[in-house]
Amino acid sequence: MGDIIQSFVQESLEFIIEVFGGNSQEALQQVGIQIASTVLLFLVVRFFFWNKVTDYLEQRKQMMKDEYDQAQQANQDASRLKAEAADELHEIRQSAKDLYDEAKQRGEDERKTIVDGAKEEAKRLIDNAHGEIQSELDKARAELNNEIVEVASLMAAKIIKREIDPKQHQDLIDEAADEVADS
Repeated sequence: MGDIIQSFVQESLEFIIEVFGGNSQEALQQVGIQIASTVLLFLVVRFFFWNKVTDYLEQRKQMMKDEYDQAQQANQDASRLKAEAADELHEIRQSAKDLYDEAKQRGEDERKTIVDGAKEEAKRLIDNAHGEIQSELDKARAELNNEIVEVASLMAAKIIKREIDPKQHQDLIDEAADEVADS
């Protein structure tokens, strides 16, 4: 490994001499000046600017950390808000479903009320119709009875004209009255 380093240094010196025009003394001075300038620049930066640069970098690092923490907090807030929104959406859907079910039940109750009312009205109309029919039937029976009485009266008059005996006359009237009562 030492041979490799020695050959590297030898080649580097040859390169430097070649770059500076072949004078090795002058090349070494130039390299020394360059090294001294670099060390001096490093020391100036280290003593005058290093703390400011590192403070700036620390501040930048802290600001980035704060921004990252804020982003994480915003992400957590967004997740929480998303969960709350999902819960609210679920509640709204449940409320809408409850309103729909309630409206459906009210509609069903209203339909039932209307149907029951219609059935009661139909029953009342049927009862009225039956009453009218019964009234008309009673009226027709009364008229029929009146006609039978008239017919019986006519028959009685005819019978009387033929002079039947009172017992036959009574039997005919009773028979006519029974027939009228049966119908």
